[in-house]
Amino acid sequence: MKLNHTDVLQTQGRNFTEDNVSYPAPPPPFSAIFSGDAVPFGSRDSIMEEILEALEKDDVKVLGVYGMDDKESDVVRAGRLHEKLEKTGKVLVILDDLWKHLDLHAVGIPSPDKHKCCKIVITTREKDVCDQMDCKDNIFSVMVLSEEEGWHLFKKMAGDCVTSAEVEPVAIEVAKECGGLPLAIVVVARALKDKNPTRWKDALRQLQVSAPTNIKGMHKDVYSRLQLSYDYLDGEEIKHFFLLFSLFPEDSDIPIEWPMWYGMGLGLFHGTSLGGTMQEAREKADSFVDILKSACLLLDGDEGTIRVHDVIRDFCISSIASKGQPHVFLVKSGRELTEWPEIDCSVDYTAISLVDNNIKQFPCGLDCPKLKCLVFIGSGQEVNIANSFFDTMRELKVLDISWVRIPLFPPSQGLLGKLRTLRLHGCSLGEMEMIGDLKGLEVLSLNESHFKGNVLPKGISLLTRLRLLDLSECSELLIPYGILSNLSRLEELYLDDSFDKWEKESEEEFHIESFDELEKEGKEVFHIESFDESEKESEEEFYIENSRRRERYASLSELKSSSHSLTTLEMQVKDVRLFPKDLFFPKLTTFQIEIGDVWEYEENVDENDSLSKATLMVDFKGSSIAKGHGICTLMKRCDCLEMRHIGNMKRILYDFNRDLKVLAVEKSKNIEEIIISEEGEAVFPQLKCLGLYDLPKLASFCNVRQNREPIPSQSLFTNKVTYRMAFFYHNLCSSV
Repeated sequence: MKLNHTDVLQTQGRNFTEDNVSYPAPPPPFSAIFSGDAVPFGSRDSIMEEILEALEKDDVKVLGVYGMDDKESDVVRAGRLHEKLEKTGKVLVILDDLWKHLDLHAVGIPSPDKHKCCKIVITTREKDVCDQMDCKDNIFSVMVLSEEEGWHLFKKMAGDCVTSAEVEPVAIEVAKECGGLPLAIVVVARALKDKNPTRWKDALRQLQVSAPTNIKGMHKDVYSRLQLSYDYLDGEEIKHFFLLFSLFPEDSDIPIEWPMWYGMGLGLFHGTSLGGTMQEAREKADSFVDILKSACLLLDGDEGTIRVHDVIRDFCISSIASKGQPHVFLVKSGRELTEWPEIDCSVDYTAISLVDNNIKQFPCGLDCPKLKCLVFIGSGQEVNIANSFFDTMRELKVLDISWVRIPLFPPSQGLLGKLRTLRLHGCSLGEMEMIGDLKGLEVLSLNESHFKGNVLPKGISLLTRLRLLDLSECSELLIPYGILSNLSRLEELYLDDSFDKWEKESEEEFHIESFDELEKEGKEVFHIESFDESEKESEEEFYIENSRRRERYASLSELKSSSHSLTTLEMQVKDVRLFPKDLFFPKLTTFQIEIGDVWEYEENVDENDSLSKATLMVDFKGSSIAKGHGICTLMKRCDCLEMRHIGNMKRILYDFNRDLKVLAVEKSKNIEEIIISEEGEAVFPQLKCLGLYDLPKLASFCNVRQNREPIPSQSLFTNKVTYRMAFFYHNLCSSV
């Protein structure tokens, strides 16, 4: 009986289907996830009701909804992903190749703060994306491969063909041209795999001239990725600024000032031309560089310079700045050319760069009507610039001709009226009459250049729109009187290791005890009004040979015309008495001013001084200056202050900047204390280096007074002095 019942059940079971048992289990319930910026709209509610009513009708099979793109599908997927991750224990989410901030909530990834077992790794080309994704300090930079690593990868991708005696030396150079960039190494190596030596040599040539047109995959795989990085840059100004770095040779350490000056001339820093300031342009350039570094388009060079990866440079020249693009560059750098390259007249070049070549003759004319930037950096050769060279360059805004000898600069004839930046670095310059015609110049750099007769061309006095003048390291330079006073818009003036023969503004008497002091005082006798015979020690006659009136040199008083605008100043002054007491620089923030005999820093002071942006060194030569003097105002602003021969003072009465980083007092025989404080304490939170040398009477660094009465102190420092010194040196301070 039981057996028959079982047979019946089995027979019935075989006849059962899924539909006879139950309805399929419903999917897991879904809780909608709304983004934080979701806002309800009444119009959407009414449409939703109409859609639901239509779906209830049996005869409706297909329903269409049109309009702007909606996020429903993303929300559904996000909900499913969120539910899955919430049910998972420990989980690692890898977000590869992010190009911008990703809203984790919107894609269904639980917040790591709420889901403690969830960790997220992101990869990106943009450091800013890491910051936006709140990676905080957990950001790791993946640099390019070393030369050894790059060659190892290259051999693996290219195969056994690179081991042949004929191919290997060429392959090594090809691998170097890839600059350690893994993607470029893989693409180039695979493209040349099993190719004959001729193809290898052709590829090397293409890479060396920044034109890899026939290397399979270079544009599709490498340049397309770089194109994305370039396209993500926000604004045409930063894109153009980035391209300027490709004007320099491979592996160059590029000072940021050079592309910044070019950018100034080209008007890349919005609001700075004729309206903003040099400081604003500098800050904008620094900001651009930070963005480009974060995008891995620029690299750090040596000693604060910038580098651009060789592959990225090639990409700029052959792709972004090529024919048909808004900016078209002709770059022939490091090619050892002896003649000017042929110019394709069908190409509207906007920039030409010829760097590290040996060209001696400039052509009679270039048919480049849209040229805005011309860079020619030689190797010390003498060049001849044809008179008609600039005839068709009426749009030229930036001209850089450096490290050459130019006997005669051709006349401008008003052709360079739009020129804004002129750089003549390390040049030997002959006749420069044309300089006065360049009245639109704003940036003029003549660093390390030599002039005819060592005299600065007077035509510079006509450049009244000049905002930056760099005359640093122009040895034996003479600046005629009247040039600097005309440059009333100057914001940055560089005279470091250059002109120092400043003269007094007036013809006041300069008392000299003996003729032996003439050389010591740095004076040249060119006119004598009288001679007091009572001062003679003998009846011997004296003669002054070749006595003649000479041209006057610049005076410091001339800087009063630009003192309201100067923010940066580097200069040397031979005597503290030459510095006008009423010369003030209210906007000066960056300076290096040496007054008196220039002396060598102590080694450790020099190292700390490199961190300073405002340095003042004064040799008082036994004299003193009153409070309120122009030099005193500089003392309140500098972060590196060095003083010596401070007259007969027992204590320094001048006010210091409390943010001093370096302080040195030297060779002052009567100094007993450095600072007197009537505020209860002396605080120097930034002081890194203190130097006290040859101060035989020094007893205390700071004598704190209460009720204007000194508190006796037997120690150099008391608990009233606060500082953070990294280095302290002293010598010949016997009273300490």
